[in-house]
Amino acid sequence: MHALERVLDGALAGDGRVVFIEGPAGIGKSRLLQLARRRGEAAGALVLAARSSELEREFPYGVVRQLLDAQLADPAVRERALAGAAAGARAVFEPATGDDRDASFATLHGLYWLLLNLAGDRPLVLAVDDLHWCDRPSLRFLAYLTRRLEGLPILLAVTARSTEPGTDPALVGEIAADLATSPVRPGPLTGAAVGDLVRGSLGPEADDSFTAAVHGATGGNPLLIRQLLRALETEGVRPDAGSAGIVREIGPGAIARTVLLRLARQPPEALAVARAVAVLGEGASLPAVAALAGVDEAALARAATVLARTEILRPEPPLGFVHALVRDAVYRELPHGERALWHERAVRVLQELGAPANQVAAQLLSVPPKGDAAVAALLHDAGRSAFARGAPDSAVGLLARALAEPPPEERRPAILLDLGLSEMLVDGTAAVEHMRAAYAAIPDPRSRAQMATLFTQILTFTAAPEESVAVADEVLAALPEEDLDTRRRLEAERFVAIQWGGGDLEQIRALDALGDGLDEPGPGARMVETMVALRFAFDVRPVAEVLPLLERAYGDGTLLEADDGLFTVVVLLVYAMADRDEALRVADDMLARAHERGSQFGMLAVSLWRGWLHLRRGELVDAVDSTRQALDELAAWHGAAGGDVYAAALHAHALLERGDLDGAWRSLDPLLRDKVWTSLEAARWWTGVECELLLASGRPDEVLPLTALLRTQHWHALNPTAMSWHSPEARALHALGRTDEGLALAEEALALARSWGAPSAVSRALRELGELRGEAGIPDLEAAVAAVEGSPARLELAKALAALGRALRHARRPADAREPLRRALELADACGAEALAEDVRTELYAAGARPRTSALSGAGALTASERRVAALAAEGSSNRDIAQALFVTPKTVEVHLSNAYRKLGIRSRRELTGALA
Repeated sequence: MHALERVLDGALAGDGRVVFIEGPAGIGKSRLLQLARRRGEAAGALVLAARSSELEREFPYGVVRQLLDAQLADPAVRERALAGAAAGARAVFEPATGDDRDASFATLHGLYWLLLNLAGDRPLVLAVDDLHWCDRPSLRFLAYLTRRLEGLPILLAVTARSTEPGTDPALVGEIAADLATSPVRPGPLTGAAVGDLVRGSLGPEADDSFTAAVHGATGGNPLLIRQLLRALETEGVRPDAGSAGIVREIGPGAIARTVLLRLARQPPEALAVARAVAVLGEGASLPAVAALAGVDEAALARAATVLARTEILRPEPPLGFVHALVRDAVYRELPHGERALWHERAVRVLQELGAPANQVAAQLLSVPPKGDAAVAALLHDAGRSAFARGAPDSAVGLLARALAEPPPEERRPAILLDLGLSEMLVDGTAAVEHMRAAYAAIPDPRSRAQMATLFTQILTFTAAPEESVAVADEVLAALPEEDLDTRRRLEAERFVAIQWGGGDLEQIRALDALGDGLDEPGPGARMVETMVALRFAFDVRPVAEVLPLLERAYGDGTLLEADDGLFTVVVLLVYAMADRDEALRVADDMLARAHERGSQFGMLAVSLWRGWLHLRRGELVDAVDSTRQALDELAAWHGAAGGDVYAAALHAHALLERGDLDGAWRSLDPLLRDKVWTSLEAARWWTGVECELLLASGRPDEVLPLTALLRTQHWHALNPTAMSWHSPEARALHALGRTDEGLALAEEALALARSWGAPSAVSRALRELGELRGEAGIPDLEAAVAAVEGSPARLELAKALAALGRALRHARRPADAREPLRRALELADACGAEALAEDVRTELYAAGARPRTSALSGAGALTASERRVAALAAEGSSNRDIAQALFVTPKTVEVHLSNAYRKLGIRSRRELTGALA
């Protein structure tokens, strides 16, 4: 209890924490949770409580609504709580719009800010009993909240049964394992404590052998002891040595036996009410319980009082059992067939009372399918509503049950399609199966084509790019010519699938004929134009030829509006390859749009490719954070089929540039063992990063087979900024003593870089050529520095300066070496390139200089995130406003501002404007 109090006190003071109370059923978890609630109330906290139920685990956001519905009942509180960034949570508490968007991320983010709004006046305690039965959407939110509690006056206190896998063991485990979580594991009562309880209940003369039998039969479990003692007392068992055998006989079934015995001795309406509450679940309305039990509300009140007095129902509202095991005893005493009839009656009762469709649908999940068209329609609508509320897990259960009803044939394709869309966020393999069935069931060519624009994308990203190409070809052949936009969308998806590994790469040469763009309106044409721009970038056409295509594809906003992060990523990618600041604008647009839509996939795309953009710009701390966030979002999205490969590779590359070689290898390790690539395009990035790690590890001989693979499988990707084979192979050959061969490849890489024309590409190629040439390469290194001066690629400038300084020192020109080395050190420190900074520091000492120990100061030392936060603060935005604008936590803003003050040498917001200027 002391540990619980300590964590609670810290959370109320602003150190947000989770208390995870774990143990077998009846060990005292709920009692500890109740003590935490009381202590929170005594300290002036707002305490919100919920209890999960096995029956309600398919009820979307059921636990979240238990926590918050009462608070939001007051219109004034509701408007304040759902203001600003919390608006995304409205879908949980208000009728769903019925649109097909993926609101999952908007809902999670909105609920987070809703809690922050509620915690604005006083600390907040959230108490959730029986977390293992929590519905998945609520569980996903609690995991989301757990990772963001730092610096918040919020305590999340939960109980979980250690012997029960529950709804989603992975999510429960994620909460339990978080650094913000403090475990509490109550233990069983000792033999002496059990003896005291026995004597207090059955009399002081209780024999030691009798109390030992009670201890042995219950394992010291407080609930089992209490129920067993009640059963023994009811049956008049004397606590002597001769009765020890009776204890052992009653013990294992004490709860069910005692509860059912107590119920049998009550008036008939008490049994009916207990069963009604067991069927309807926690917090059922009084009219619903009365109607299902077949009693009036006065009789219901009398029965509830009796059931509370006999410790079956809780004495306080809402109606519910004193413990989940007591509810289980009542519910499971109903024979299976009779149980289904109770649920059928519950459906009728709830419908007559005008209950929300999702409550009715939750009951239907326990009713056997009967081919009822009305039931299928209700479940279909409830599934669509759950999806719109950001609860795809619940939508899957409801829609699968609608499909099993079965529905009328004319409704089946729509249910299959909605089920597939929901499963995209939960189970990609199942999504493909149901989307395939929906595709086959749609006879109209136009409707089929519109559905195929989604289906082909799912196929591409779930390891079936060849089928994606085949579907696109089939649909395009049957699609009327006048459906031009749909045709263009499918053509663009087809080119993605081919590049992903779904066909002969030679087919992408067809894009070459579209270099002037498409003189057509609509997002489909813009999608095709992005693929043309990518093709030209990979083929090292000059940047000047590619930029007009990008502006044409992206400039009018059509693409951003229609795309969920696939083709917009291509725009970001090509701008970044060209060292253009427009990439930052695209990343910001994508982030805002993903939040507006609430798209988990969109957020993942932003985190992943914004991380690569930071890496390109030498903002390594932000690159590591962003790619790590992408890995977390992939786990939440259940994503694979290439996304896991991209994220692991880019995270490893960022760690390598930071100087964490071991961490980089660990990032690759989960996929290194099998190397079963679901995407050739993702494998290209992976292989390029693996080459860099092998070179950094002194294993050049292992690089050449990988570059040979890149050369043969990815001949189309010649651009040195996008993981071509030239650079790693040249350096590996040099390390193996085959410098002439390496020089030839380095010169080839330089020609390609010059053809492309991006400053960082030219600088890198010149630097690597100069390094291979030794002292004769100093002019190349000087040209490398000149090429990248003034570009956003600060890390590449640091590397060029370091290489020049090193070469000058080796050429016995230490005085000339010092200035480039000093600049390299400042930039490497500012970029967070710790290993490079240490190497340069060593070179400076060898050149006879005493390097500064501090990093570059001033605005140039700020990371990208620090600059954005500082700029908003300088404009007068509060920490809270900044956090909402940038979709981060208030603690993150606080940390960035603190770092910015230190680097800028200031102490307050008032000084920011001048310091940034």
